[in-house]
Amino acid sequence: MLDVTEGADEIVDLWAYLDPVIEDLYHSCTAWDWRVMFIYESRDGAFQHINVPVPKDNTYLSVIVDKPGRKIIGHYILDLGALYPDHPRAAHDA
Repeated sequence: MLDVTEGADEIVDLWAYLDPVIEDLYHSCTAWDWRVMFIYESRDGAFQHINVPVPKDNTYLSVIVDKPGRKIIGHYILDLGALYPDHPRAAHDA
């Protein structure tokens, strides 16, 4: 995956998809700064993973986009602290 955060174009209406997901999972959490932090793209340019931090350290709501099809495939919770508990940045989450 390549970091394309700085140069990525808007392909889909991300917030139309994410607003109801955020409401369901986080009850909007209005005090939280909901924003895209990282965008990664497959080397062949077919898929993007758009990562929005959630109110838990080192955790992201990751939306998968079919770039040529210009559609959202789905989402998942990416908990880096759980995946990499021995990483130095995850130590303060314990």
